[in-house]
Amino acid sequence: MPEEHYNWLPRAELLRFEEIARLARLFTDLGVGRIRLTGGEPLLRRGLPELIGLLRRVAPAADLALTTNGVTLAGQCSALRDAGLQRVTISLDTLDPDRFGELTRRPDLPAVLESIAAARRAGFALKLNTVVMRGFNDDELIPLVEYAGSVPAELRFIEYMDVGGATRWSAERVVSRAEILDRLAPRFGPIQPLPARGAAPAERFRLADGRVIGIIASTSAPFCRDCDRVRLTADGTLFTCLYATEGVDLRGPIRSGAGDAEIVERITAVWRSRRDRGAELRAMTRDRRVFIPVEALRRDPRLEMHTRGG
Repeated sequence: MPEEHYNWLPRAELLRFEEIARLARLFTDLGVGRIRLTGGEPLLRRGLPELIGLLRRVAPAADLALTTNGVTLAGQCSALRDAGLQRVTISLDTLDPDRFGELTRRPDLPAVLESIAAARRAGFALKLNTVVMRGFNDDELIPLVEYAGSVPAELRFIEYMDVGGATRWSAERVVSRAEILDRLAPRFGPIQPLPARGAAPAERFRLADGRVIGIIASTSAPFCRDCDRVRLTADGTLFTCLYATEGVDLRGPIRSGAGDAEIVERITAVWRSRRDRGAELRAMTRDRRVFIPVEALRRDPRLEMHTRGG
């Protein structure tokens, strides 16, 4: 949950559904094969099944997924599935109700667990994401693996990243991929790495009992050179890196009447010129502290992780 007293994006600046669908069509025409709706919390957007239906029509072959905190998902699963959503990833950083309340400022863990069950009943391909933070939830690695196995769902541990909005980040709170595996091995036995991930962010491992987990080690082992992701914010700003402090406006050209060719040229120019190494550069920082101070986040909400997606 972001800190309080931020300046939120004005509603009038948000892309309309038809604008999002138009950009999705252009991106898929350029070769994009995966579309993920994220946030922030995408289920706060009214009429989301309508947007998913639009995306499915303009990009019928795309892998269409949603990342959510799961608080309100249970009641929307059927509508989202009927609209064409294929996969769901739910954030689950703790199984402890008190910790959950401390992290999210909401007593909503039961609602999240019900959403996980509802997503399985609806037939979604399901993943769970856990950001591991030393001194907060790093003692829950084994219970979380056990829980994911009972669902069942593939669990992905994510190293704590110092992206915009991580105002309490410190290097000491990062639990690395190597340490995560070392902690799991005594309980689950030999852990086998699976074939190379390609451009996917998670490295996948098979436990001795056959279960598969993933680890996103973007803090201790950045993979900038393999990253093939681009992020479109709710207000139409294009970012090619989570650590980028500036993006490219696509909403302006759309609302000024630009044709498809002009917008495609703008997107293509951004992609061809990208030299993003944000996580690598952060890893080389000597005195590594919080990336974006809270004062800067209050001045510009576009620096926030929740405005550009995970």
